[in-house]
Amino acid sequence: MKKYSFLLFLMIVCGNHLFAQLNLSADGNVGVTIDPITPLSALSVGCVGAANTKVYITGNDIGLNVLSAAGTTSPNWTYGIIGTSNLFSNQHIGVLGQSFSTTALNSKRAFGVFGLAGNSSSGYNYGVFGTTYGSQNGAGIVGTTGNNRDVNVPGVYAGYFVGNVAVTGTVNGIVLGNSDIRYKKNIVQLSSKKRTLDDLLLLNPIEYNLEQMYDDSKTDSAKVKLGRYDEKSQMFQKKHFGLIAQDLQKLYPDLVYEDVNGYLSVNYIGIIPLLIESIKDLKTEVETLSAASTKTPAKVKVNPSSDLALTDNEPAALFQNNPNPFSQSTQIKYYLPSTVHNANLCIYDLQGKQLKQITISERGAGSQIISASEFVPGIYLYGLLVDGNEVDVKRMILTK
Repeated sequence: MKKYSFLLFLMIVCGNHLFAQLNLSADGNVGVTIDPITPLSALSVGCVGAANTKVYITGNDIGLNVLSAAGTTSPNWTYGIIGTSNLFSNQHIGVLGQSFSTTALNSKRAFGVFGLAGNSSSGYNYGVFGTTYGSQNGAGIVGTTGNNRDVNVPGVYAGYFVGNVAVTGTVNGIVLGNSDIRYKKNIVQLSSKKRTLDDLLLLNPIEYNLEQMYDDSKTDSAKVKLGRYDEKSQMFQKKHFGLIAQDLQKLYPDLVYEDVNGYLSVNYIGIIPLLIESIKDLKTEVETLSAASTKTPAKVKVNPSSDLALTDNEPAALFQNNPNPFSQSTQIKYYLPSTVHNANLCIYDLQGKQLKQITISERGAGSQIISASEFVPGIYLYGLLVDGNEVDVKRMILTK
């Protein structure tokens, strides 16, 4: 049976060499060539071969130059298949693996190249190994989508991918994003948006665990659904912190991406510039409040039975709202002497835009109730204006 299999193999590999000669060397090597040459390999087809290699085949018309099955080229390296391409053509391919036939479309799995690592105790186990050679741009492994084979790698990388990359485990290392100004256009300063801090205050950070996801199309022979995550991994067992993509999408849709299955992902790195701009907004507010606090405070006579026991001899005064922060309603107290002609309580956002103005007709101690339903959660400023002059400005915080 082995002899018939060997003869069948020779018939296949020699299909394009109808007039080939079968040569047998003194050391037992077999050669299938057109010219009467001495084979160096155990089996050489179309060439002399390489010494100590079991199978050596050249087939330039199919783009494969060398095939070595279970051959050893040095004491330290053993190869199952060696593929090289030194021909002068537009495309040089060492080994080409394809899987796109109609049979593969109807099957559960299709592999172009499948690599299974061994069990070496040294730790040098590679399913697929790729490296660059020479000083030219390139990558050890290049991955593309859409049958894209025309990829110009702009540098030297271990891996270069054109298309989306998904990872169901952790990624160790430093994640970098292209941020050179030469990559950018339509640049607008965030400070011109005037909404950064207020918008971020509407976000609700959460704590969560990963939910196991199943793909109905990926099942084993027993029709058991295969999970996307390894439930024993740290990534699945540990708590995570983040945002709900659907919530972020309402405020910053450009930071949310949708995959082909309709699931949303968040560009968390893109949130960093928003946080920086919010810190700048807070710094401006702190400086404004600090400057206001250096003013001579109004003298207030406080009676133990009343926190607003003032007389007409005292100037107008504005007090801190209570409670602060608040989520339902808050009370703002003030004092106006009888000599005041016009008085208004005004509420502003952090950019100074007036949101509400309340005219105060009564004099003496008084208060106003501010309802949370009138505003969105955020930080606001309120001030007391008396006869066209600002008496004081204070801050209040509205939460959900």
